[in-house]
Amino acid sequence: MSPPPRQTIILRSENLHAEDFGALFSRFFGNRYADSPPIPSSIIIGGVYGRHDGVSFRRMHYHGDFTVTFPEPQDEITFVIPTAGKIVFNHRTESVGVAQVGLAIDKADIRSMRFLDDHAQHGISVSRAQLTERLAALLGRPVVQKIVFEPVVDLHTAAYGGIKALIDLATGTEFDLLLNSGTLMPSRLREMLIDAVLEAWPHNFTEALRQPAPRVAPRHVKLAMAFIQAHPEQLVSGVELARLSNVSQRALQEGFRRFVGMSIVAYQRQVRLARAFEALRQRHSASVTEVALRFGFSNVGRFCQYFQQAYGVSPAQLRGAGLIGL
Repeated sequence: MSPPPRQTIILRSENLHAEDFGALFSRFFGNRYADSPPIPSSIIIGGVYGRHDGVSFRRMHYHGDFTVTFPEPQDEITFVIPTAGKIVFNHRTESVGVAQVGLAIDKADIRSMRFLDDHAQHGISVSRAQLTERLAALLGRPVVQKIVFEPVVDLHTAAYGGIKALIDLATGTEFDLLLNSGTLMPSRLREMLIDAVLEAWPHNFTEALRQPAPRVAPRHVKLAMAFIQAHPEQLVSGVELARLSNVSQRALQEGFRRFVGMSIVAYQRQVRLARAFEALRQRHSASVTEVALRFGFSNVGRFCQYFQQAYGVSPAQLRGAGLIGL
């Protein structure tokens, strides 16, 4: 039996009328903008667009002025490097991207965007869950605080040129053979794109990423961390953890503050949220309520708040694309 055909992740188009480009886009990636009003057919669109596992990258140009509306919030951060014309995002305020002015936009807040003056851009969009998961891996600890990127940047800085060069590589024809020859390269490319924005685009975890590796934690801190990791469902007090680690509660608290960078309670919550995230992303997972209770969250509403803040999506959205409730 022959293997299923490999999914194409790169769309290349010459200058197409908006209606033709939309049909081609839908054939490759599904109709992601089905609820948005159609773009005027007189608009001409061309360039390269790729999408794989929660990350998209693009090198696009648009001839004509038009507006795209978003009836529903989208769980993505989009990074825009304009190369011509203007793009305007309408959210709580108005963000304008022009040549040498880059934008990082949380699409959960966006209601519409306007393309003006024959806009062209390089860009990357990443799901918030993917950003959070990768940041946690780089930091070596769960991340429960929402990642907030600098919304407007000066593209004269060399690091942004590096992001643009990576997009040029990803959208160039020379890379197609690698992308289409195996299963590893699309995932590696996705990871490279995420790492590029986490490394180069300023955000509230930038300093943490740049800090040298922490000193090795003492044995009593390692013991407590190992116990929390092994028993995330148990709400163990600081007193009990100190007794298990054979130190005073004060010594254990100080050890967590110094070597883990947070309190014992905060670390417990991070571990429990990370385990809940892994459980909910599995196919045919238990209900949100069951997962919350399994990992020690007796208040399901509070669990949902913590989860939304950490991952940018609700537990129900992660579990079933927003279709499965509590």
